Amino acid sequence: MLKLLEPTKENLQKMKAGLAELKVSPTPYDIGQTETLIKYMENDFDGYLEDWQQKRESQQPDGKVPSTTLFLFDDDKFIGFYNIRHYLNDFLKIRGGHIAYQIIPSERGKGYVKQGLKLVLNWCHNQLGLDEVMLSCNAENHASDRAMTSVMNEVGGHRDPDLKLDSHIERRVWIKTQNERE
Repeated sequence: MLKLLEPTKENLQKMKAGLAELKVSPTPYDIGQTETLIKYMENDFDGYLEDWQQKRESQQPDGKVPSTTLFLFDDDKFIGFYNIRHYLNDFLKIRGGHIAYQIIPSERGKGYVKQGLKLVLNWCHNQLGLDEVMLSCNAENHASDRAMTSVMNEVGGHRDPDLKLDSHIERRVWIKTQNERE
């Protein structure tokens, strides 16, 4: 059964093999949280748990927003993680959005992004009171664009116009946290 979990020492132990996959098979679209997770997994579980809790607090340094990272498991197998920003600042309104995600290489292409995203949408509605969330990706990240668009089309939302940023085009979608078609 697919579920989102908060970090515990037990869950972190189950994640080691998946994080090793991410370390040896990075993509150009890996999110910054990946490197942080790998660093802590190799050296300091307790430090990660402290960092995780601190990032959820309302006061963040350097214009960052509070965020929560949740881990996607299929039964006891670690599949990936979702980093959820509790609200958007000016930077996140352009790139980044509310949700970033990473699926371990051996589990990509199996529909986990979409299934996990639906769980995250429910969490955002219930825990943060958000009615919709924004996701963005590099237009060349076709898999992520397809997943975001598919969930948006299924539960409701809209696409913003593409933005030219630095050396790439950024795609942005707004997705309802509650399925408006039910």
